[in-house]
Amino acid sequence: MPEQRHILSAAEDSLDRLTKLVVHMASLAEQNLAHAIRGLQERSDDLCNRAIADDAEVDALEKRIDQEAHALILRFSPMARDLRRVISSMKAATALERISDHAVSIARRARILNAHPPVAESALVQPIYQLAASQLKHAVDAFHRGDLALGLRIVQNDDPLDIAHYEFIDKLTEAIARNGTQAADYVALIIITRLLERIGDQAVNIAEDAIYLLTAQDIRHGGALPQAQP
Repeated sequence: MPEQRHILSAAEDSLDRLTKLVVHMASLAEQNLAHAIRGLQERSDDLCNRAIADDAEVDALEKRIDQEAHALILRFSPMARDLRRVISSMKAATALERISDHAVSIARRARILNAHPPVAESALVQPIYQLAASQLKHAVDAFHRGDLALGLRIVQNDDPLDIAHYEFIDKLTEAIARNGTQAADYVALIIITRLLERIGDQAVNIAEDAIYLLTAQDIRHGGALPQAQP
């Protein structure tokens, strides 16, 4: 029995370490995104370059999470919820790596915009970023805290970010019609908001991973939603 308790304790420690790595990876991805957007708003190439350079650490964490997850499976053969915890951690890490990649793409476009005369419409990106960043933070919280109600709320209420994105496209399309000389800059801003919308989609994926972890229900592609306890 003492040996069995030791194995169970070691397995739980490994699972906790895996979750902490995912949370740390999320904080770095969030930071990279914040630096990319600040680089755009403050016209700072230094912040853009930092977002680009720090993506390497996110990539390294994704590899480490995969390695530790595989090692955990081989060593402890987890079942049921513990296995879902491993699988969900790996999937969340994949989503976070893509989010950081999108932050890099934003930073690179921001650097190009920084070399051009200021575009007033750049300020309109900020509220879209805030929606995406909030969605990401709440998705990670749902995963980390095991908060089913929060995960369901994210999955069911991602419309505000989509609406803000499409409204921005409409405004920039009108701006292009009025001022074709800055059309390339306007298109770059549209691409940046499209990347923010994709970050919101990845946040929804993380929320779906949290729901799968907690309920064993796969709700992707229109799957039935579980009921949160009141």
